[in-house]
Amino acid sequence: MEVIEKYKWLIVAGVAVIVLGGLLVINSNQANDADSDDQTTMTEQEKKAEKAKETKEKEEAAKKEKAEKAATGERTYTAQSGDSYAVLARKAVQGYAKDAEVSVSRAQIVAAETFLTTDAGSPLLEVGQQVTFDKGTVAKAVSDAQSLTSAELAAWQTYVPYVIFDTSKNG
Repeated sequence: MEVIEKYKWLIVAGVAVIVLGGLLVINSNQANDADSDDQTTMTEQEKKAEKAKETKEKEEAAKKEKAEKAATGERTYTAQSGDSYAVLARKAVQGYAKDAEVSVSRAQIVAAETFLTTDAGSPLLEVGQQVTFDKGTVAKAVSDAQSLTSAELAAWQTYVPYVIFDTSKNG
């Protein structure tokens, strides 16, 4: 008993050191678990970002394929009373834009139809005459119209109020 009394403080200090050491080890393991959770979260975020990137690439590829398909072949219209080559060209431009799912402003439509009409020599049409547009040529006219500067688009915008864009009854 004398030995225990003599070394009582030493035994208490030893037990305290062991308890504190145990607490430090437990706390260290919890911190490591939190770090691994952060790493897991980062990995999940990276996976989400990668998946979003892949989805975007697939959408762009599908859009490009659709535009290429829309630019292949021909589109033929039959002139009706009141139709002009420009009106049928407008219808072809609008049809291409819809099929290719490309966005074109009204000023760009006017520009593209004018490019097509000018390239064809602005022919006069007879009622019943068939007019065929190469979809690739229409796609090029739309692309050229989309490449116009803001100043050029502003110039084309001047004509927009005088154009009837509903071509559902034409061709």
